[in-house]
Amino acid sequence: MQFTRNQIQLFSLIAVSMLANITLGGGRIAASLYMLRNGHTEAMAGIAYSGYSLLPALLSLYMGRWIDKVGARQVMRTSQVIMILGLIAPSVWPSLVTVLGAAVVCGFGFASYMLAANVAVSVMPFEQEGDRVGMLGWLAMGNSVAAVGGPAVAGFVIDHGGFAAAYATMGAIVCASLVVSFCVDVPGGAGGRRKVASGGASVVRMVFTNPRLLRIYLLAMVVSMSYDGFAFMTPVLGHERGFSATTIGMIMSSFAVGSFAIRALLPWMSRRLSEWRMMALAFAITCGVFCLLPLISNGYLHAALGFVFGLAAGAGQPNILSLIYRAMPDGKAGEGAGLRSMMGNSMGLTAPSIYGAISGLFGAVPVFLGVGCIAGYASWQSHRGYRLSQEVADPRP
Repeated sequence: MQFTRNQIQLFSLIAVSMLANITLGGGRIAASLYMLRNGHTEAMAGIAYSGYSLLPALLSLYMGRWIDKVGARQVMRTSQVIMILGLIAPSVWPSLVTVLGAAVVCGFGFASYMLAANVAVSVMPFEQEGDRVGMLGWLAMGNSVAAVGGPAVAGFVIDHGGFAAAYATMGAIVCASLVVSFCVDVPGGAGGRRKVASGGASVVRMVFTNPRLLRIYLLAMVVSMSYDGFAFMTPVLGHERGFSATTIGMIMSSFAVGSFAIRALLPWMSRRLSEWRMMALAFAITCGVFCLLPLISNGYLHAALGFVFGLAAGAGQPNILSLIYRAMPDGKAGEGAGLRSMMGNSMGLTAPSIYGAISGLFGAVPVFLGVGCIAGYASWQSHRGYRLSQEVADPRP
């Protein structure tokens, strides 16, 4: 069997991304558990978790413009170095300051890396538009694999070696990803596409003057909100119920397995369902899962619902990115993806802190029910987006 150059580059990028993604999946679990196990409040755990979204929330739009200018490959490698530097201090001396600092630095490095990786795949030439969704889904499978391994590895190392060993392990894995990136054919080498559209309207203005485009970006924020709700509230709920770090890691890994499964099927599904139809279904499933989670007290049942939620969440980002890319003029792919990342990370920055404050005052149930209701509304909006897309000849929203 002979692979095309697109496929070879994609497989190479997936391998590198699987290693680089460890710093997010494992780091967020480590940061949250460090706060909870050292006498800090749930709100402080939320701050540590959301620290990974601080700089991306502020700088993603500019990172996107940088990618358009210099090329995705250079940005990816620079981002890997940033992640390594961020993990050094907590590896030597884990403390409130170093754990929070690592969250901020590694969050910036990881966000810029994944933004560049997604742009590199989005601008590849495809025979059918549906193929772009499938390939973005396959790239995201690397994230799912790392999300399975990251929390599980972090939880295991924390239980047996402590937090310093966990951060050192994550640093070694990211170092390996940087080495591998120089040994394989990674896409995204050339920049300069931005020059084509440098005189056009800014993406921010385009979004806020186009209701259809605004709908896409708001739905992207709901995807981030539901993901952060599950990822942050799972350690909080697990801590309340006495789950070990290994059990919490297992629950998060079950979610990642679900994401992996659906993303493996996206190339097949994207040729049968439009982006809007898949998103409407995914949000409906998310609504059901979040309404059921407060009723579950068994770790294995929680893991089963996590798997189901993974099926829904795994379909969200590839479809959102495909819609954004098709709506952007030439040379704006990075800026368009950067705005999505900035809005999503703004949600990731604020939502966990709000979740932590609410759960500290009223318990976890209001958080889960609130996210579930918002996801239900997003499902209806996705259905509206599908109906509107059928009313116009232009496929762009």
